[in-house]
Amino acid sequence: MRVPLVVMLALLGWLAVPRVPVAHGSGLELQASDDEIRQVVRRANSDEIYGAAYRASNPDLLRVAWAGEALLDMADDIQGLRTAGQYLDLELENMDFQRIETLGPGRVRVVTLERWLARLYQLDGVFVGSQRQTVENRYLLDNRDDGWYIVEADQEVQGAEPVPRPGGP
Repeated sequence: MRVPLVVMLALLGWLAVPRVPVAHGSGLELQASDDEIRQVVRRANSDEIYGAAYRASNPDLLRVAWAGEALLDMADDIQGLRTAGQYLDLELENMDFQRIETLGPGRVRVVTLERWLARLYQLDGVFVGSQRQTVENRYLLDNRDDGWYIVEADQEVQGAEPVPRPGGP
């Protein structure tokens, strides 16, 4: 049986139409505006999530905004501090968004330049020291069933300076 040329061309044309993924059932869009993506990254790095997890030495507090490799890396970092008998009190002082790039449906790369104040304490609350860092972060965000998560975070420290102890050298 021979398929008429017109039918074959119509079939090939239909197959060549790009498919747009649609999120079914969740009501969530696979893509978000740049402003929404900025909010996701700011929230993930907020004192209520990021700061609280490091102060409490509890990586489970990160699960509302972080997942995948990024969450595993931070859990290892927090465990290493805990093993050393220490914890960090982190304060985000500034975050500049350098680039937001859509990689595909539900995946976005975000590059930021951030300034952090990190205070190191012993688990008993004794202050050890502090440092201010400027860091370029490269985040990979992934849209999952219940929202956007940072799944990868690579960073490069641009500069670091010790912060003098109050009342001392």
